[in-house]
Order: sequence, then structure tokens, then C-alpha cells
Amino acid sequence: MLTVVTGAATGGPASAAAKKLPPYVVGVPMPMTGAEAQAGTQIFNAEKMAAALVNKHGGVLGHQIKLIEQDDACDAGTAVNAANLLVSKGVQAIVGGYCSGATLPVEPIIARAGIPYVMPAANSPELTTGGYRNVFLIDPSGSGDGAEAAKFFKQQNIAKVFIIDDQSSFGVAIADAAAKDVAAAGGTVVAGGVQSIPATSNDFSAVISQIKSSGATGIYWSGYFSQAAQFATQLNAAGLIGPSGTAKLVVADGSVDATYISGAGAAANGTYATIAALASGVGNVLNSKADRAFNVAYHKQFKSAPGPYSAFGYDAINALVLAAKHVKSIKPARVIAGLRTLHFNGLTGKVSFDKTGNRAGAVMDLLEVLNGKYTLANPQP
Repeated sequence: MLTVVTGAATGGPASAAAKKLPPYVVGVPMPMTGAEAQAGTQIFNAEKMAAALVNKHGGVLGHQIKLIEQDDACDAGTAVNAANLLVSKGVQAIVGGYCSGATLPVEPIIARAGIPYVMPAANSPELTTGGYRNVFLIDPSGSGDGAEAAKFFKQQNIAKVFIIDDQSSFGVAIADAAAKDVAAAGGTVVAGGVQSIPATSNDFSAVISQIKSSGATGIYWSGYFSQAAQFATQLNAAGLIGPSGTAKLVVADGSVDATYISGAGAAANGTYATIAALASGVGNVLNSKADRAFNVAYHKQFKSAPGPYSAFGYDAINALVLAAKHVKSIKPARVIAGLRTLHFNGLTGKVSFDKTGNRAGAVMDLLEVLNGKYTLANPQP
């Protein structure tokens, strides 16, 4: 049986009186269709596991958690419709968000509704710059990705760096931050600055020609994993990366996924990724006894392995539950206040938030793909 890291997230046996209380209704906007559907499902599955265990032990102050899923398809327009629908259904909290581009336009809707918004995976630096006091990121802000990449390029004596985004809100924010960090570290962003390619494109030939002519020996991709796999494959075929390649490819955390490795195949080997240490899954934080038990329980229930952000979905539900228990209320304003002072040990390590809602205490990892698996790069920058 899976044991929650924080025993405080569960209570005693459900009583007959508790069962008569209305449910604690939590909206879950996630991509359930489209290229990121698998990631959305993996996070939602973990949220269902967390909610089921809390309900088994009496719920939240006697209220059973009721999750209402709504597909946001990682699309801004679809996400706005999903958020409005969830608010109209009277949800008392939102625990969702994978693609930052689908999450940013939803923030004002959730803020106007006055309910807590806990994000398990979306982590664009822009998410916590709008002044919304109801927003909390379980996955640490991506603001550290660019700095980690810049440190790596400097460590490798790479002076010329080519940066590409996928025109998504997340990709653009990370790419822009990386460009500043590379310059601050003494490097040069070639081709006149960050280059963009549409998220729907699968032809990188023009960008690859630019990289070759620029003389860049460092390449940083800030988009998502599906395109990253295609990009790596084409870079390898062009001789830019690989055993005899002339450049090193680094991707941001939106591309850290088993699908990237399976999609790129052998071309993934020798490529790197920047990601918060809490989310890397290859360090010590996510290899605790509780995390291993979670992986076993997830596989038993869903007949598949959890995704890289499943544990973050699990912790997101428990953050909401623990905040409500701390303030002894499920009223949205009270839960928001509880989240602002929350501290607990979750599957992803110590969880707390700074004054803007960012996950506190984030440390970055540089990963390298070796023999088809993510490993901690050695040495770390």
C-alpha cells in the first residue's frame, strides 16, 4: 500500500457524519488530447491516486475530494474555455496546468474567481509575474534553465550559442532568459538573437543551415519534447551532433520526457537537458522510499510507468489538502492563505512557496542522455 510522505495529508477513518458533508470540488485542466495528452494523463492519474488516498482516510476535514477533469489541449483558446467551464461548475480550487502557454491566459479567470490555483507542471517564469496571489508552482520556475545552460556552455568553452524557441509562451520566456544568461557569462548568441520556429513545424532544415553558417558549437532548444526529438534527429543526420558532431545540443525542461528519447532514438545520446533537480528523477530527491512506493503503486493501478511530472501532480493535491487542514477550512480564500505559509515533505522533496508563488529552494541539474537513459551529467556545471 502506498504511504503518503506527509502523514498529515490523511486523517482518521471516514465517519458517517463526514460522508454527509458536500464534496471538496477541485478542477483539473490538463491536456487530454493533442501532442501532450500522455503527459496530462500521467499527471491526472497521480492526482487521482492522491485524492483517493485522502478520501479513504476521511477526506479534507470530512469533505470527500471530487476531481473534475477538463481538457485544455495545451491550447490557449481551449484552456480559457475549460477554465470558464470549471468556474461555472463551482470548483473550489484548481490543480492543473502542463503547458505554460495554455496556463497563462487562464490565470486572470481563476484569480477573478478567487480560488487557489496550484500548478503541478507549468513553470514559465511569466506565471508568477502577474501579481496573482492565488498562484502556486509545484514545479520550480523555469527561470533557472537558461542560467544552467549558460554555465554548461562556459564550462565547455563554447563561445557561440544558437538559441531556438517554438513560439510558445514557455519556449519564448526560457529562450529569452537563456540569451541574457549566455551573454552575461561572456558568450555570444549568434544569428542576431533567438530564432523561432512554429510549434507545428517538423522541418528544421532552414534552422540547421543557419546553425552551420553561424559557426555555433552550442545549441539550446527551449520548446517541448515532441519537436525536440525531431530536431535532434535532424541535427544528428546533418552531422552537427552525435559521436563526430561539431556542436552540443541542450534542451530545456519542457523536453525532458521519455518520448524525447524514444522519438530521437540514437540521436538523443550525448544530448543534454536543463531541469530543476527536484524534477530530474535521476538524482537523490526522487529516489526516496516513498517515491519508489509511489512508482510501484502507480504501475499497479495504471499498468504503465508514471511520467516525469506525475509525482508533482501527487504533491499538488497534497499541498491543497494540507493547506486546508492547516487553516481548518476549505473556503478558497482561507486555503490560499494556508498555501502561502505551507511547508511539507512531499514526493518531490520539501515543498514551500516564496512570496510570488514560486517553489522555494530550487536547484538545477544538467542531465545527459547516455545509452537511452537520463543521467546526471558529470561534472555538473
